[in-house]
Amino acid sequence: MALVRCKSSGVKPLGRGGYKRSYVRSVQPLGYPNSGLVCGTPSCSSPGLIWLEQNELDAYNSGQRIFEMATNTAKVRAQ
Repeated sequence: MALVRCKSSGVKPLGRGGYKRSYVRSVQPLGYPNSGLVCGTPSCSSPGLIWLEQNELDAYNSGQRIFEMATNTAKVRAQ
């Protein structure tokens, strides 16, 4: 499941900081940096990037552009 974090915040390795998922690469949301996505780090309000797990990156590389968020509260569209 995708995650939104800015370039500065990034993501932590699997198991660190409570992360239960392994994110391998970020992609830009549609309209970045002027999209409506904001970093999910509580103290940050910078434009967010979409961080993908390996299976999502494989799908992205095959043309998929819509990804579900980890909490199933929203979906995001990549460029």
